[in-house]
Amino acid sequence: MPVLRAVDVGQNFGRLLLFRRLSFEVSGGESLAITGSNGSGKSTLLRILSGVLTPKAGTVDLEVAGETVGRVQRPLHVGLVAPYLSVYDDLSARENLEFLARARGHAVRPGVSANGAGTANTTTSGIAHRIAGVLHRVGLAGREDDAVRTFSSGMKQRVKYAAAMLSEPEVLLLDEPSANLDTAGISMVEEVMSWQLQSDRILIVATNVADEAEACDRSINVENFRD
Repeated sequence: MPVLRAVDVGQNFGRLLLFRRLSFEVSGGESLAITGSNGSGKSTLLRILSGVLTPKAGTVDLEVAGETVGRVQRPLHVGLVAPYLSVYDDLSARENLEFLARARGHAVRPGVSANGAGTANTTTSGIAHRIAGVLHRVGLAGREDDAVRTFSSGMKQRVKYAAAMLSEPEVLLLDEPSANLDTAGISMVEEVMSWQLQSDRILIVATNVADEAEACDRSINVENFRD
């Protein structure tokens, strides 16, 4: 079961202090909400947890199967969905995911297919099957080969969810999870969140939406870590 641990994490940009001495631990099957006002540092904290940003102070460790994952490798074990992430408009949804799989060196672990069955290989055909499965899960079946530039903002958000789920990450980080989504899209997000937890993986949500925060096992307000 994975464990994500933050110890005395601090971040500032010049004189702007976002947070300091922030600590928590979350294990597989658990969810954590990161709350705070706009600009308080929620997105920055998610980037630190994902391994793409190094904190000015403190440490973040991810343990998988009892082994600590190095920071350079941590992004391969983490899925991140955020408004500031982009998809390639000139590629189709399927091509976006194929590009991601190649960029990660086919780092797609065995997972669930479109019908819920397991797939046990990472060959080209296995990856294609996995891509079809996650696109089906986020509600893009039938639009897989359409250029993303023809998609609405909500559909582009679904592509981001498919990308985050592609490698069945031990840690799923959602920044403003319901942004740009209609009622059906929000239901899809809820299913993804439930699937992550039922798979004994970690879910962390940065949100200002009270219902989303209350749905998590516990919450941390980053603004409480400035003294």
